[in-house]
Order: sequence, then structure tokens, then C-alpha cells
Amino acid sequence: MADSFYFQLLRYSQPPLIVFGSIGALLNHILFFFRKPLRSTSCSLYFRALSANDLLALYIAVFPAWYTSQFGNDPSREYDWYCKLKTYLNDILYTLSPYFLVLACFDRLCTSSTNPRLRKIATKRFAFFLIPAMTIFVFLVYFHVPIWYQLTYYPTVSVCNSPNSTYIKMISLFLLLIVCIIPPILMSVLCSFTLIVLRQQRRRVMPVNQTRIRQRDNQLLKMLFIYVVSHIVCTVPFTVTYVIFVFIPSGYTPTLLYLFLIFLLLFNVNFGTSFYIYTLCTPFYRHELYNLFKDGRGKFFRSSGHAPNFS
Repeated sequence: MADSFYFQLLRYSQPPLIVFGSIGALLNHILFFFRKPLRSTSCSLYFRALSANDLLALYIAVFPAWYTSQFGNDPSREYDWYCKLKTYLNDILYTLSPYFLVLACFDRLCTSSTNPRLRKIATKRFAFFLIPAMTIFVFLVYFHVPIWYQLTYYPTVSVCNSPNSTYIKMISLFLLLIVCIIPPILMSVLCSFTLIVLRQQRRRVMPVNQTRIRQRDNQLLKMLFIYVVSHIVCTVPFTVTYVIFVFIPSGYTPTLLYLFLIFLLLFNVNFGTSFYIYTLCTPFYRHELYNLFKDGRGKFFRSSGHAPNFS
């Protein structure tokens, strides 16, 4: 009964996540690229990198897993090179999204700071350096995965894993720390410090133009904070069950396995909801989305020779 419910949930939950997640990621890119109030901030580059990675995760990690569960065709159990590549890319994509979010939190802290040195870090030039540097670092960190993972043959089945049990425990601990534990802690600490800094600055009287910039930055911080909370909610249940599986073998039960699979689906939500979180929770983002559609409609009518009516 539980297995049937899980497979039904898997079948009907992942396609909408992939479709709406793809639409949201593309709209994020368009908004952060074409709307000047969003494009002008260094934080926009981290959001765009996050959206790009989420889009890749949906089609490289989430979609193949769903397709395999529904149709039973798993190339990672047939080709050794695919086994290595799939595991390598999945680990990288699962890791990059939370760390792009950490960089965005750090950027907002630097933007809010009164320290000139920290504010210099919150620039697009610095973001253009940090994003590829983080990407290259994560690729290098997982260099060992294609070496140790391989297609392992058993009497009745072939499995994509590492035959070395010690390595399996080490990589499990590594993934637990680097993906599930460290990013939420860093996000929480950075956002908390940012809120403290902003609270200290509330009584300062600023010129009108600086006040508007501060309001925009506060809206971006709100978007970021809400997404951080969402990420933690989607990640913590998966983390807890993962810890039990890896480090407390005596705690293994069929019910726990069932919960682990359900929480894995919840973890996948991280890669398809950013646009909808921004849109539903921040008037600033909704306003920019409306203006984007309004400008697009105006350009369409001008190109077709008809006058638009926005009344």
C-alpha cells in the first residue's frame, strides 16, 4: 500500500515540478536580465546562476529519476561511463544550488554593511568572479566520484555504486555535511547578521534616492530570506532520514525507507519553486513581472502596427 502511494505520488508530482520549474527558471532569467531594477544589483547574478543550476538539475537529475521509475529504462545500470557521469553531475548540481544561495546571502550582508570594504564585495564584478570560482571548486571537489563509482554486477542485477564500503560511508558523510548541513547553517547565520545590521540602520535618515535603493535591497533580502526558509524546510527532513540510514543502521525500518523516499521528492522541490516564492511573497518582484509583460505587450503591438491599450 505504501509503495503504491509513493509511486503514484512520484508519477504525478514530478512532471508538474519539472514543467512549472522550467517556466519559473526561464522567467527568472528574463526578469533578472531585462528589468533594470533587478539587473543592476550584484545579487541578480547569483539568482540567475541559481536558476540556471536549478534548470539543469531538473533535467539531469529529477527527470531521469522519474523516467526510470515509470518506464524502467535506466542507462546507469547498463553503461559504466553513464553511471560515472550521472553520479558526478548529480552530486555537482545538488551542491551548487545551495552554495549559490549562500553567496547571495553573503552579497546581501555586504550590501547592508556600513563597512566600505565589505560593500565593495557586493559588486557585479566580484560576482562574475565568485560564480565561476565556486563552480570550478565544486567540480574539483567531486573529482573522486568518477574514479570510485562504477557499474557493479551481481547475480541478478547490475547497480551503479562503489564496491568499496568505506568509500560509500565517506562520500555519504561528505554529502551530508556539504549539501545538507553546512549550507542551511551558513544561510541562517548570514541572514541573521544582515537583519541585525538593517535593524541598526533603521533610525538613520537617508536621502530619497538612497531610501529607494534601500527599499529595493530590503525586498531582495526578503526574497532571499523566504527562499532560504523554503530550502531549509525541504532539506531538513531528507537530512534527518539520511543520517539515520548512513550512521544508525539499527534504525532502519521499511517505514523509514518510505519516509526517506517521500522526503527525497520534497528535496527536489528546491529546484522548481524559486520563481513562485519570489512572485507570491514580494510586491517588488510582482511589480517587475507585471512591467515585463506590459513592455513585452507594448513591443508586440508596436511591431504589428497596432496601438496597445493598457487601461
